[in-house]
Amino acid sequence: MDMLWSASTTMRNPERTLSFLKTVKEIEGDVWNEETQMKYQALLIKNRFYKPTSDNLSDKQIAIINDYAHQMTYDEARDIFDSKGYVDPDMRGRTSFDPLEKLGLVALNINKKGARYIRVTDFGNLFLSEVIDLGEMVFTSLLKMQFPNPLSRDRQDYNIKPFIGTLRLIRRVNELCTERGEKAKGISKEEFGIFVLSLKSYLDIDSIAEKLLTFRYKKSRCSNDKEQKLFVSKFISEHLVNFLNPHKNTQEYSDNIIRYLRLTRYIYIRGGGYYVDLEPRRMVEINAILQQDNGAAKEFSLDEYKQYISDYHAYELPFETTAELSKIAASVIAEINTLSAELGAQPEIVSVADSPETLKIQIAKLREQRLLLQNLILRRDYQDTKRIDEVIYALKNIRTIDTKPSIALEKWANIALNVLDDAVKIQPNAPLGDDNEPTFTAPRGVPDIECYYDGFGAVCEVTMQITRDQWVNEGQPVMRHLRLFELANSTNENYCLFIAPSLHVDTINTFWNAVKYEYEGQKQKIVPITITGMVDILSAVRNIKAARKPFGKDDLRRLYDACVDISTVANSTVWTKHIKDKIHEWSALLES
Repeated sequence: MDMLWSASTTMRNPERTLSFLKTVKEIEGDVWNEETQMKYQALLIKNRFYKPTSDNLSDKQIAIINDYAHQMTYDEARDIFDSKGYVDPDMRGRTSFDPLEKLGLVALNINKKGARYIRVTDFGNLFLSEVIDLGEMVFTSLLKMQFPNPLSRDRQDYNIKPFIGTLRLIRRVNELCTERGEKAKGISKEEFGIFVLSLKSYLDIDSIAEKLLTFRYKKSRCSNDKEQKLFVSKFISEHLVNFLNPHKNTQEYSDNIIRYLRLTRYIYIRGGGYYVDLEPRRMVEINAILQQDNGAAKEFSLDEYKQYISDYHAYELPFETTAELSKIAASVIAEINTLSAELGAQPEIVSVADSPETLKIQIAKLREQRLLLQNLILRRDYQDTKRIDEVIYALKNIRTIDTKPSIALEKWANIALNVLDDAVKIQPNAPLGDDNEPTFTAPRGVPDIECYYDGFGAVCEVTMQITRDQWVNEGQPVMRHLRLFELANSTNENYCLFIAPSLHVDTINTFWNAVKYEYEGQKQKIVPITITGMVDILSAVRNIKAARKPFGKDDLRRLYDACVDISTVANSTVWTKHIKDKIHEWSALLES
């Protein structure tokens, strides 16, 4: 059976790549045999990057897994791994290692004795040392990924670089739409699952584009939703008859692959999250790549391919010339001037640099300037009460809107903070596409959002976790992020707004200690609220803006101070009620 394009089930979350790679670093140089493969999987359990199910485990082992405050030893992790009683235990380690090898981050080299040993590649070390970020790592790897892949035995009758094929197919669909007088809008996520994930050859792209548009037309002619569903189901059964589990996998794999593609910044989501299109601000780069690369797989020996995918510079980007980079810089400058004019500012005359290296630096700075202007426009636009209603709706429905909930919460928390206006700067730390939309959540080690006001500062941390994992993953990191922010902005008072669907008791107890007593020697000002609490704050702000009453940073700071003033609060068990009451009192006072 043929297989749809998919990410490994082990690495559905691209952020796990770095965690798994850090664990490989612990066994670098070891011979890659069955024992090492089992050791690797046990280390993933020890490092809490992999959580096994409770089947076959004792109550004590389950307690160790769930006690995140416990520093698990290797012996404990190995005991848990062995107790699972896997039929093929070493395969577990190979499965976890395999995606890293296919991305070119690790390699298995042959030593003088003919044994394979583990090596983190130069490309992998660049990623580990954060010289390149997650998006650049994914982009570099996807440019070179191909089927057939010398590292795998499957897809031997394929001839496609799936990322290049995706770009080419979307571009061809858009071209055909324009030729026919139809709106070019990319392809729907449903079309993506059916047609992109099943691409087997670069030679099929033109015919698949025609078939996609025929599918789109026939579906649009269906008279109701039921008829459309029947049509789509029948089409999948016929078009993907040779593929494994097509009805399930076209849906299951699409979101994950699109998430990887968004990280490259070359894919743009439009139409309320329904359509996948080429990023219009990267068309110089996209067209240059597609002029050079038709998407055909290259012929490699196994050793040649290993060298190729592990070499960061192996794929030469055709737009990294003075002429092409000048076009990119000029297009970003033009967009900056358009955004500036929209904000009532005069356009600036900017000279384009004259060498590839200086141009790349200039383009990066210009894109940062563009994002700043986009945020200013976002803040302006969301002062309208109808747009505030949009934010409230998104927060209330954060689990059901199209974007992955964790990414969506960071996005809408950022917009909510911009609604509150008069900050000097609201800075989200999530990686952003050229459309100012987050492509992933903020990286570890920094706050999700930084807020700079005249006279005080704040960080905002958000999470969709509600179990004890919330305390494990957010407790210490939130306090540490706030402390680093405090040290960097020591002339002001600083706060942390923590937002989650619900607040776990362990999280509250941890923050309570930091507020009432200290964290590393000093008290902190942390305000933990639920998403409902954030909605209550926004609703109050919406009402006073509708009544044309003034609102500013001092009003926001007054709320923060009331929430962290726990002098009359008996203990941590009633702190959340105290915060809820203070939000309602604050709202009533604003609206009075």
